[in-house]
Amino acid sequence: MTNPFHIVRNGEIPAVDFASFYEHMVWNQGEHMAMIGPTGQGKTNLFMLLESLRTYVTIFATKPRDERLDIFESALKYKKLTEWKPKLSTEKYPKRILWPHATSLRQSRANQTRVFGPALDDIFGQGSWTVYFDELWWMSYILKFSEDAKIFLQQGRSLDLSFVCATQRPAWVPLEIYDMSTHLFFWADNDRTNLNRISSIGSFDSDLIRAKVATLRRHEVLYINTRDHFMCTFIPPLVVLKSKGGK
Repeated sequence: MTNPFHIVRNGEIPAVDFASFYEHMVWNQGEHMAMIGPTGQGKTNLFMLLESLRTYVTIFATKPRDERLDIFESALKYKKLTEWKPKLSTEKYPKRILWPHATSLRQSRANQTRVFGPALDDIFGQGSWTVYFDELWWMSYILKFSEDAKIFLQQGRSLDLSFVCATQRPAWVPLEIYDMSTHLFFWADNDRTNLNRISSIGSFDSDLIRAKVATLRRHEVLYINTRDHFMCTFIPPLVVLKSKGGK
């Protein structure tokens, strides 16, 4: 099958089917990934489709409730933790979702800060993990883990750490996301400030990227490989799996 990732010429970004994209997707351990777009567009869904490419994964869950994240525990066999357990066997539990208890706004922030800090320290020391932040803006600006995120982005490759961040707010997250991520995924966005930040990716046609992101269809994704300059668009299939208590 022809490789669907083409260097853009004449202002044309190829549209491909997801099966073709997945077949040719190469995500090496140590490469970072960013998923950027409004809520409800399919960021978590896409990660469900790609997480099988990684062996050791920890999801840092920040929302009080999230049925899509529940699926990682119930259907994808992730070990749900409310507290980080440094001595937990990585071979027995290679995939985890770290989800501190949250019964109020202030308790939620306090618990997440208390639990996430030691977990990030331990993962950084071990290396070879894939870390997924389900909302980078919250982790960076509410919980104050912005510096930790930057260190993971800048030093992760040498430690075989892959950092995956999802965010709704591309204009309000560390610039290192765009500089250090190999794989960028964008969903439709018409906000001018966001479009200006998105289109500032180095050595890419900013007008082309801004125009494409502004006109993407619902659930359609623009993929950019920042190292090879490959670009394409696709629509991921919806992962239909039941969470606990789901119908």
